[in-house]
Order: sequence, then C-alpha cells, then structure tokens
Amino acid sequence: MSKHGILIKSEDVLEEKYKVLDHIASGGMSEVYLVEEVDKHNPQRWAVKVANKDNKLSQKLIDETKILSELEHPNIPRIIDFFSTEDYIFLVMEYAAGEVLTEYLNENDYKLPLTAVIELGIQLCDILEYLHNRSEPIIYRDIKPGNIIMKKNGEMKLIDFGISRKFREEKLRDTVKIGTVGFAAPEQFEQKQTDQRTDLFSMGALLYYILSQGKYVYIAQKPISHYSNKLPKSLIKCINQLVELEPNKRLQHASDAKKLLVKALNETNRKGISIYVTLTVGMAILVFMVGFLSSFILM
Repeated sequence: MSKHGILIKSEDVLEEKYKVLDHIASGGMSEVYLVEEVDKHNPQRWAVKVANKDNKLSQKLIDETKILSELEHPNIPRIIDFFSTEDYIFLVMEYAAGEVLTEYLNENDYKLPLTAVIELGIQLCDILEYLHNRSEPIIYRDIKPGNIIMKKNGEMKLIDFGISRKFREEKLRDTVKIGTVGFAAPEQFEQKQTDQRTDLFSMGALLYYILSQGKYVYIAQKPISHYSNKLPKSLIKCINQLVELEPNKRLQHASDAKKLLVKALNETNRKGISIYVTLTVGMAILVFMVGFLSSFILM
C-alpha cells in the first residue's frame, strides 16, 4: 500500500484503458504511475497521478487538471485524460521520460556544465513568460529540482502544477501559504499575494543551489560569486537580482532574466572559443618551432 493508502499495483487496468506498468513517484497528495494504453495498435505510455478522494488535498489534483487543460507548451506535460472512481481521482498526462534534476545532481556531485545551467535557466524563463503573460496569469509557486525532468537532449519538462494558482489583481493575499522551503520566496509564507516575481525568486534560488553545489540562498546569505570567480558577470547579476528578498528589488519579468542569461551564455561560449583559439595558435607555433629547430640541427 502507498503512503496515501492507494491500492493500485502493476498489471491493474484503469478505466479499461490504461495498464499499470510501474510506480514512478509519491507526492504530497498523490501517487504517480507509468501506464500503457491497452489498445495494442497504439500502446502509448502515459503518467497517471492518482489521489485518494478521502485526502483533504485531493482538490489540488482537480485544480491542477483545470490549469493543465488550458496550457500548451513544449516544456509542460500535456493533459491526456481525467476521470474518477468511487475512491480515487485520476489525471492522465504526457510521460516526461528523463531524469529528475534532484537525482541527476546527486549522482553527479552537482557538476553540471555551466552552459547547461544557463540553458536550463533560459528554458525556465520561456515557461514563465508563457505562464505569466496569459490573459489570466498563472503563478507556478514551486520551482525546485524535484519538479524538473531533464531529457537526454538537454530539454526539460516542468512538472507538478499542484500548487499553481491564477493571479487575481484584486486579491490582497493568497488563500493558502504554501511552497518548498529553500526555494520559495519570502512572500509565500507571509500575509501577501504571490505574483510573477515569486516564481522569479524561486528560479534564482534554483540556479544558486546548482552553482553553489547544494547551498540554499536563504541559509548561505552570500552572493553567488562567493562560490566561483569564473561565472559570467551577466549570470552573477541575474541571480543576485532574482533572489532579492523584497519583490520590488527583483527583476520584474521573466524576459528581463532571459536577456541576462542569453548574454551570459554568449559570454561563456566566447570564452570557450577564445581558449580554443589560444590553444590552436599555441600548438601551431610549437609545431613551427619544432620544425625550425629540427631543420637547424640537421644543417
């Protein structure tokens, strides 16, 4: 039995359509399973989130379904189906094959190439621009390594919209104070309303966490440059401005962060080219000198 009391096991068939293959993960309100369509002519695989109706947080799965049903973005899993039984609620969605960022960082001692970290940030900016610029902006509120799936081609998927909410300008505060300690912005635990700047703080906290090899910006209280003197100036500026405690002092839009990250990526690539060119020229000079000395000795 799962920690949520959900009695589902491998080989079970859900709604006469989806055969359960494996248990993928446990969340705060649900269990996630890998399933395959029973239709032998089209045996596609999906991920199914299952919540127990008796769980007081099960409404969050319904809220997540409503939000995902409105979204269409390459870095966000598509919703496929939704149904319920007497005991459970089921959300069927695109299966994001890859490795959870948390696991990848642990397995590789947080040694992620700098370009990969910056590109991850750029992809997050694209997602946040999409969410924040809708007619009814969506605030994600839970950017963290455990909610990011890294694919082998470098692309990512942002999963778990369970605590996302739609922004209402007339509201003074959030109904529920919620978030993941270490990555959540201060306003998520205060009597304030979260907005797009909340997600920007979390993105900055995530980049800080990766580049500092597992340090939380809240606890460390040090600029990201403390951990490396080789980071591009644009990246340092971006992260420092994202993790400002006061929302008004942060970068205000995902597009602002993206500009700095693109600039940082260009700076990083130029440094790589510069090193390559220097080494190439150095080798050419060395080869010439060896040839010249060899000729001189033979004379």
